[in-house]
Amino acid sequence: MTESDTIRIAEADDVEACVQLAEARRALYETFEPRFWRRAENAAEMSRLWFAHLFAKAEVLALVAELEGEVRGFLIAQSTPSPPVYDPGGRTALIDDFVVEQGRWMTLGAQLLIEARQRLRAAGYAQIVVVGARQDEDKTGLLEATDLSLASTWWTAAT
Repeated sequence: MTESDTIRIAEADDVEACVQLAEARRALYETFEPRFWRRAENAAEMSRLWFAHLFAKAEVLALVAELEGEVRGFLIAQSTPSPPVYDPGGRTALIDDFVVEQGRWMTLGAQLLIEARQRLRAAGYAQIVVVGARQDEDKTGLLEATDLSLASTWWTAAT
């Protein structure tokens, strides 16, 4: 990290920047799979409410990456139960909301992921599960460059 890069806990004032990042990523994901990733008309407003709710919860790990004083990425990790037929050796943290500006995955994205893993490990989590689109080459590249492994895929079609 440089002196102008900061990874920190997300605050209420960060909600709008995170919503804008999420909306840009949703537009990209919709091109990958138009049915599954189709944005709801009120997606931005729902994200505002959801992020504000999550950022206020002590049990949720919500981080932002700042570059030159502007939020350029965020990561939200929440505890999720493992299916009762699997035992990962402890608690699982689901990282479903993890977005950085295009072209910043290997820098800010990596910094967010490193920080989240350190904090989650210290809090007693045994594993993380990171959600992303298969066609998201930049995010996938980061995940493949770390020690994460591909554990599952989802397939979708119209009924």
